[in-house]
Amino acid sequence: MKTNRFYKSIVAVMLASTAVFWTACTDAWNEHYDVTQGGMSDQPTILKNIENDTELKQFYRVVEAIGASDLLNSSQQLTLWAPRNLSKIQADSIIKVYQDDVAQNLKWEDNRAVTQFLYNHLAQFTRTVSSMTNDTIRMMSKKYMHLLGKSSSAGTIDGNAFDSAILSCNGILYKTDNIFRFFPNIKEYLEQRSDLDSLVQFIKSFDEYELDEQASVAGGVVDGKTVYLDSVTVLYNRLLASYGYIQREDSSYSFVAPTNDVWKTELEKYSKYFNYNSKVVTNSDSLLNVHAKLCILMGRFFNTSGSTRYNRNPEDSLVNTMYYERQQHNPRTDVYYKPEQNLLKGLEKVECSNGYTYIDNHGAVSPRSTFFTRNDYPATANRYFQDGIPKNEKNQPTVTVVPTRYVIYDENHEIVKSFDYATITAEEETGHAQLTYQLPSTMSDVYYNIYVVTIPPVSKPLPCWFGVKHQELRSDGTFTNLASYANPYPVSESTDVDNLDIITNSAESKFNNSDLQNLFVSSANKVDTILVQSAVKYTYSGMGAGDGVVKVYFTSMGPSGNQYREKIYTRTLRLNEIIFVPFETEEEAKANAGRFVGLDGQPHYRFDDEYLEEYEKNKNVE
Repeated sequence: MKTNRFYKSIVAVMLASTAVFWTACTDAWNEHYDVTQGGMSDQPTILKNIENDTELKQFYRVVEAIGASDLLNSSQQLTLWAPRNLSKIQADSIIKVYQDDVAQNLKWEDNRAVTQFLYNHLAQFTRTVSSMTNDTIRMMSKKYMHLLGKSSSAGTIDGNAFDSAILSCNGILYKTDNIFRFFPNIKEYLEQRSDLDSLVQFIKSFDEYELDEQASVAGGVVDGKTVYLDSVTVLYNRLLASYGYIQREDSSYSFVAPTNDVWKTELEKYSKYFNYNSKVVTNSDSLLNVHAKLCILMGRFFNTSGSTRYNRNPEDSLVNTMYYERQQHNPRTDVYYKPEQNLLKGLEKVECSNGYTYIDNHGAVSPRSTFFTRNDYPATANRYFQDGIPKNEKNQPTVTVVPTRYVIYDENHEIVKSFDYATITAEEETGHAQLTYQLPSTMSDVYYNIYVVTIPPVSKPLPCWFGVKHQELRSDGTFTNLASYANPYPVSESTDVDNLDIITNSAESKFNNSDLQNLFVSSANKVDTILVQSAVKYTYSGMGAGDGVVKVYFTSMGPSGNQYREKIYTRTLRLNEIIFVPFETEEEAKANAGRFVGLDGQPHYRFDDEYLEEYEKNKNVE
């Protein structure tokens, strides 16, 4: 299957060239190659020379079967190194690859029989040789090969001897005893291994042809859309565009490839995290399948050419391509130090044309370093908060969701850290106000510890009383009734809150002991991380499922009309973010409920700059 568009593009490249490099030893040789002097112009085409050569019988059969006849019979100048005495078995295998890719609806120029066999023996322009030739040339397979001449008709290319310079009107045909080794890039290498079938099939499922507007010929605009007289499409893979261009020759990558056994094991484990409610999620089974497989791939792409941006030597550390997606206050879980001694230790290493493939046969990439990490939901992000209030509530919130910034300075008035926050101010009559967040990135069958980060008042250091309620998705597609989260550390006389007795014992106070069980108090003078609930498990996943399956309501509170309001407490809650920290077991979640725990196993209430600095020094080092 060959279209004229391919030939047009090649001809266009030739016309755009200002000159063709010709190597000659004598004037007679120059004249022989001068078409205007009747040199090669009187010779058969490369295709005809192949057809007439008995040593190239099976090679000619391959050329015919894969639809390359027109190319080798065209007027463009080419150099072909044709393997002589190709066996019938070898020819049949190449033809079979061609037929398989045709069945996969791949275009001719993307067919492996073309790109990895024919193009690997073919170069554009006429490549003559002499005893002085010592050059590197780019084959049409986009691979570079070393061309070394021995005479005007013989030499080696990447160590493969060739001879018999057969002149053609459209180039030169050399004959070689060997099939040239195809040096695959990472993606091409993956496709060569049967033990990586599961990985390869998933990557290929994202292949699609897209319009190349620059290469296409526009014919005008109809109904506001451009109409193309000649549309050119190119093979595009959305997954690789997101994670890493391991199919490109101009990049340098390391890729940790899971074997079929690892793929099966991790798919079974990760699938339980993506149980979707079929009442509200279309194609829930397909979504589960895709997300579980994406989780297997996360953390396996490393752009080693890009590591220099972070002053990193690939031998000292590898930077995952998801680096930019990480929230900056989280640990650098996508950076692996001394990778050959840790992440890559014991893995089979295969050199490819654009980097290295490491064969993972035991699950080298931990989910804790990829998707099974804390989620931080900024309180000011409008994709999470919702206007309005739940039914049966009569009050209207006074809420500011335009980011307000709280800044911490050092003694030199230099900014140490800053936090954006949303404010919730209680109404005078009702004594409280509410803001709703619907959180999308939760997983099923996971035990979450839930935290909130509160910001103290800027002008006057006062604590704020607040409550937290929640709803989650039920099997029928509706949400459960509102329920309050009980404070894991209930407010009591021992709680470090100024003037607690005055607030709770005031004649105007509506707080009683039962209220205190469900109330939280923000710090008056520091950015505070407060545990809201421990070991919360959800039935359904909200990952990639629209708005999400969890709703969290924050209510700023205070005794209505209390004479101490804005004197010993504030009714304005300042929220910086909501944090969900996942654990695999209930016991693990509860054991770590009162603190954050970093990947090094040490408690950290916040992943601050000091912790990150120490963390990066010691992470992944045995």
